[in-house]
Amino acid sequence: MKTGASEIYQKLPAHFMTTFQCVPNIMIFSDLEQTFGNTKTYDAIAHVTEASRNEFKDFRLHEMIARWAQEGQDLTKLPSGWDLDKWKFLPMLHQAFQHASQEIEWFIVMEPDTSLSWSNLLLWLNTMDPQRPYYRGSQNSLGSVTFAHGGSGIVISRGAADKLVAARNSGSGSTETYDRRWEERTNAICCGDVIVAEALLEVGVAVTPSWPLTQGESINTIDWTSKHWCTPAVTWHHVTGEQVDTLWHFQSNWVKQHGWQKPYLFRELFDHFIQRHISTNKTSWNNLSNDRKYQEDDEGFHQLEQYERSAVETPDACAAACARQPETECLQWMWTAGKCHLGRDLRFGTSDEQYPTHWTSGWLQDRVDHFKRGLEGCEINWDIA
Repeated sequence: MKTGASEIYQKLPAHFMTTFQCVPNIMIFSDLEQTFGNTKTYDAIAHVTEASRNEFKDFRLHEMIARWAQEGQDLTKLPSGWDLDKWKFLPMLHQAFQHASQEIEWFIVMEPDTSLSWSNLLLWLNTMDPQRPYYRGSQNSLGSVTFAHGGSGIVISRGAADKLVAARNSGSGSTETYDRRWEERTNAICCGDVIVAEALLEVGVAVTPSWPLTQGESINTIDWTSKHWCTPAVTWHHVTGEQVDTLWHFQSNWVKQHGWQKPYLFRELFDHFIQRHISTNKTSWNNLSNDRKYQEDDEGFHQLEQYERSAVETPDACAAACARQPETECLQWMWTAGKCHLGRDLRFGTSDEQYPTHWTSGWLQDRVDHFKRGLEGCEINWDIA
């Protein structure tokens, strides 16, 4: 688990009550060494070379964190630790590899706003040989480098870990020389998960794409489409502590009913969490429709057809405009005065009560039902990417 001292007490309790209950071996890496309850938290930054910590300005925050902790100040009031965060990735992996016995077959990296399905993860890992060099996750790109996105969860096999350890230990110089080289590279780019990809690429291990099993969206923001429907859900990202808990309870109840050998799919999560909420229109709700927009203040609005211009007047008119589109082009809509947005994919969205603009959102039930019927009987897919 990669976290930070400024967020640990707000975001980790939910994981201690849920996710960590099934994990036999866990290391929590932060930017401050401390004890959280009975669990040690490791300072990943402490293993960055002294030369880099003296040279690069990002580490002034690390010094501030240590000072504030010593003085008993409120660490949640510290500035954002984003610039410091990238420095944790490679050092924490090296520490994890050093601590792990050879019996450890897989290394899973997650963050506090990651939800992990322990049961689905185990079934997925069982489809792969840990002695082969696997590096898996939700694929993203930065320039020419494809990397596994950290917040979506990263999976590294024993085979890949051994390659990285060997490279660090067998160079012409010391491990400090190896570390310093990667630290200079880290200083030059934005993101630590990219550094992990580059270090693994150097030893011949490229990322194996694992989206949508490992997921960069949350239940509220994902597009519920055929791309996901029959795929096991292993991770979610941008989840709250409450969502970590509710997903954990879903998994626990699933295992009680179906045992450990049957994975649950995105479709089961949809039926449990989403279906009942989209049977009627929702006020003060943004369902993320954005594929077609009718807005009376847009240039060219008056050249639209009459039903399109009328769509901005009422929620019912917006829904009618959606219904006039081909079924594949509109499944949901959202309306606020002067605006009507249509969406071709099914999304749930979130409340907008705390924002000045309030939308009314709706879903065309016959099209939702038709979408679901079209995917009945599909087979489980562990490698859709």
